[in-house]
Amino acid sequence: MSPPLPPCAAPGQSHGGARKAQPRGEAEEEEEESEGPEYIPKKKAKNPMMVIGYAWMIGLPTGIIGFVLAKREVDKNRLKQLKIRQRMKRANEGEYDGSRYRHHTENVKPDH
Repeated sequence: MSPPLPPCAAPGQSHGGARKAQPRGEAEEEEEESEGPEYIPKKKAKNPMMVIGYAWMIGLPTGIIGFVLAKREVDKNRLKQLKIRQRMKRANEGEYDGSRYRHHTENVKPDH
């Protein structure tokens, strides 16, 4: 809450503007002195985003290459299993003649 205005102040003015009028040059000097010495960096500042940039430059291509290599390996294994299944299907197609069953039936003589 602001303090009450003095009776001579207009409603649009604040009471803080009632200090002594100083020439322009003296007022600027006083402001500079009150700020203190200006900070002058001795070396160039490091950008903290550089580390994140390097991480992306290394991590993104590595992740993509890893994904592609893993996908190729999975596809290779899938192809190998598909060929094995096709071979098993072909082996089961058609007339199945088991050699061990045929020998018994040909050599056996009926007892009539």
